[in-house]
Amino acid sequence: MTAAHNLESSLKRYCILFVERHHALEASVLPALRQTYDVAVVHGRREAMTALETSDIDLALIDVPSIRFDLARFCGDLKARRPLVLWFFLLGKGMRLDQLPRANGYIRHPFTMRRLQNRLSRALPERQGEVVTWRDLRLHTATNSLAWGAEEAYLTPKQAALARQFLEAPETIVSRVFLMQAVWGTDYMGDTRTLDVHVHWLRKALALLKAPYCLETVRGAGYRLLPDTPEGGA
Repeated sequence: MTAAHNLESSLKRYCILFVERHHALEASVLPALRQTYDVAVVHGRREAMTALETSDIDLALIDVPSIRFDLARFCGDLKARRPLVLWFFLLGKGMRLDQLPRANGYIRHPFTMRRLQNRLSRALPERQGEVVTWRDLRLHTATNSLAWGAEEAYLTPKQAALARQFLEAPETIVSRVFLMQAVWGTDYMGDTRTLDVHVHWLRKALALLKAPYCLETVRGAGYRLLPDTPEGGA
């Protein structure tokens, strides 16, 4: 979220502490996670404890196969210092749950981002929803509705998830690859008709609202949300 775009949310996002040493995993997981959560990344026990002391962490996401410290001791210290912080483990094949500290959730490698995000959403307490706003264009996440002035258009969950990507990065080119990963949890680009259809329906919603914005197609790059202009909305 950036002040330059006058983007705000009515509720503070959950903050996740991602504890891991596998940089390839970090590169594949972080972009999608940061669409929904504030994420701090640390690579060791000392960094993790410092982050827990200095940041408002809601959940510790721990990649168990990659860490190089005593997990039970770390979780004991975490519970003593921050008893309300939730724990979520990324586990390797064959790891036994009865040999690990009790967690609020877990998933085993390999996993898709969609499965991870679903598990995290179940582990974290449900909130009443957010209102994501840019220049008075509002997305109500609790009802999946897009609003402008007194008008409101209801979206499907995927359409709302797509709209959020544009509202959180207004006037910025958002690539098709990024949208497929963030909204559908896949890197497969062999058939992007689903994305095309969802962009089409978002444009219909903006037209229905008579909102002065357009989703511009940037050929070979992606899309961007802009204030409406005569040449916009390609």
